[in-house]
Formats: sequence, structure tokens, C-alpha cells
Amino acid sequence: MPDIFFPCPVLKADGFGEHPFFKCILAETPAENESKQARTIGYALYFFGYNVNHGRIMYLENLFVVAEFRGSGIGKEFMGKLAEVALQAGCTEIKFVTMEWNREAKDFYTRLGAHDTTESEQWHCMVLEADALRRLAQGRKALA
Repeated sequence: MPDIFFPCPVLKADGFGEHPFFKCILAETPAENESKQARTIGYALYFFGYNVNHGRIMYLENLFVVAEFRGSGIGKEFMGKLAEVALQAGCTEIKFVTMEWNREAKDFYTRLGAHDTTESEQWHCMVLEADALRRLAQGRKALA
């Protein structure tokens, strides 16, 4: 595995350890020679889930391309490969979120055929973070 920066302390183990929790596709520059190794220039991190209404789903957690390589078709290649993997796994859709301010990403995904369900289906992205998880777990134990 290439030596790349892992911002989350457990990312390397969770994705590339003995029991991977997610899958990842990497984009690299080719190695020019033995002294100059391939360089990681992007990744697509994904995992699988299930929806009782739709069946198997792929969740795209993060798609990233190094700034100097954006606009060269790498993102589209990632999305094409993800679609291929999703279809091979029997998935009916790929779900993902993008930040409100990231107009460039929203336009990119729209050009590929994605649609924003925030208004049309009124889905809201909800999160229970670590403190809330601990409170819920403790509250459950208190009720038992």
C-alpha cells in the first residue's frame, strides 16, 4: 500500500487491515523509474449498506483528487468504476452527500446524472456523534 497521509488515526487499519471496514480505490501516477515511485493523486472511499425499500446500496464516503489533477477526468473515472463495482454487487444506487458550499462538486455529480434529494424527497442528513452514542448506550444500560 502506498505511503499516504491518513488524517484519522484508525483509517489505515479500518481500510487496509485484516478486517477492512470500508473499500478504497486509489488513483496513482505511474512510476517513472525505480527511484521515482508512483504517487497517489486521489481516492474514492466507499462501503456497502442496505435499504429495505431499495435493496443493496453503495455509500460513497469521500471522493478526493489532488488539486493539480482536478479537471483531468480522474473524478469521472472514479465514478465510472464505482458504478461498475456497485452494479456487480447488485446495488440499486450510490448514495453520497456533498457540502452546500461545494458548488463545483454538486455540478460535477449533476452532470453525471445524480440528483439532489434534499428538497424533492426531504431527506436530512442526521448524525449521532460519540457523546450522544455514549449517552444512548448508558441510558439503555440504566433501563435494563
